[in-house]
Amino acid sequence: MRSGRMCAAVLVVLSVAMTAVGCAQEQRPEKAPPEVRHDEGPIASSLPQLGDVESVEWTYEPLGVADPRVPGPTDRELRGYARLAEADVRRLTKQYAWTEATEPPPTPPPGSTAGTHWQASEAFEASAGSGASAEAAEFRLDPVGRVMVFRLLNPS
Repeated sequence: MRSGRMCAAVLVVLSVAMTAVGCAQEQRPEKAPPEVRHDEGPIASSLPQLGDVESVEWTYEPLGVADPRVPGPTDRELRGYARLAEADVRRLTKQYAWTEATEPPPTPPPGSTAGTHWQASEAFEASAGSGASAEAAEFRLDPVGRVMVFRLLNPS
């Protein structure tokens, strides 16, 4: 009889513990949408290869859920797009080899259409990615619309 009560007590304790863990996970706050910024200074310093940026829209946010209970760094992503000066588009298309992108940018800017011919350049990605001290960099250029879409992981 005694071992039956002991098993029942252990099951009750485990049940309470599992419920507490489930409640703690449910109380995790939802991730707020990132702040959309339009200031050009941080983009000009992180991506000087773009040249004169006429306008920019970007976000900088942690990936996943930042949790102070978990040690270690949190990856951050810089993502956005910039409208470039016509002279800078000409310079970029002469300085780097561009090919039609196999995929459109992950988040095309508003106003771009399905018919936009996005271009990619491995040489530009290597240059701009290393210049920004990023672990990974992705760029798509629309030379007709003068728009560069960018995504960098952990830029400095």
